[in-house]
Amino acid sequence: MFVAMLPLLLSLATDAPGPDTTLVKFTGDIGFVSTSGNTSVQSLNFGNKFSVEKRDVTFSQTFNGVYGRSQGEVVTSSWRGGLRVDLRTSSKNISLFNLLNYERNVFAGIASRIADVSGLTLLAIDRPRHRLNFDAGISYTRQRGATAAARDVDFLGGRAATNYALQLSSNAQFVQSVELLPNFRESDDLRVNTESTLTAPISRHIGIKLSYVIRYDGQPQQDFKTTDRLFTSGVQVSL
Repeated sequence: MFVAMLPLLLSLATDAPGPDTTLVKFTGDIGFVSTSGNTSVQSLNFGNKFSVEKRDVTFSQTFNGVYGRSQGEVVTSSWRGGLRVDLRTSSKNISLFNLLNYERNVFAGIASRIADVSGLTLLAIDRPRHRLNFDAGISYTRQRGATAAARDVDFLGGRAATNYALQLSSNAQFVQSVELLPNFRESDDLRVNTESTLTAPISRHIGIKLSYVIRYDGQPQQDFKTTDRLFTSGVQVSL
C-alpha cells in the first residue's frame, strides 16, 4: 500500500500550486546509563526524526531504539521505525496520509510487526502555542512471533490517533500522543500506545528530552504481559 501510493503522492506534489521551497528538519536524541559494583547495568536509548516538506507534501522518517544489558545479559531490546507521507488537500486543515511502521521487541514476543496505514488527518487547532491533530485510517498488519509458542498473524485493522503539542517557550515543548490500534478480526486484540514528551533547551540546538511511553496489548503473545512502560531521558539535538 505504502509503495503503491508513494509515486501518486509525489506526482501530486509536483503538480501542486504553492511556493517552490523545501523545508528540512532533523532531531536526534540519545541517552546512556551505566552502573558497576554491586550491580552491572548498561542501557542505551536513541532516536531521530527527519522530515522534508515541499509545497503540500511532507515526507517524514522516525526511528527509536532501546537496548539494555544486566550482568552481561541482554534484558531489553526494542526497535521501532516509520515512514510517512502527508498530502494536504485544498481545505488545508485536512490531509491524506500513508504510514508504514516497523516494530521488533523480542522481550514482548514480537520478532517483527509491519503495519501499513492509509487515512486522513484533521488539523483541529493550529495556534502559536497549541497544535492538535487527529488521524483516522485503515491498516493491514503482518505480525511474526519471536518464540515457538507465539502466533503469526495477518489482519485488517484501523488506526485512530491524536497528537497535542504545547509550546512552553521558544524552544521548550510538551507533546502528548495517543494511538488506538483495533484488530477488525479479533476485537479483544486492541493495542493502545501513549507517549508524553517534554523537551527543555540548553542552547539553541541542544536540549534535554524526557519521555514516558505506555504500550498496551489486549491480546499479548503467550506468557507475556499486556502492558510495557518505558521512561527515557537524554540529550536532543535539533537542526
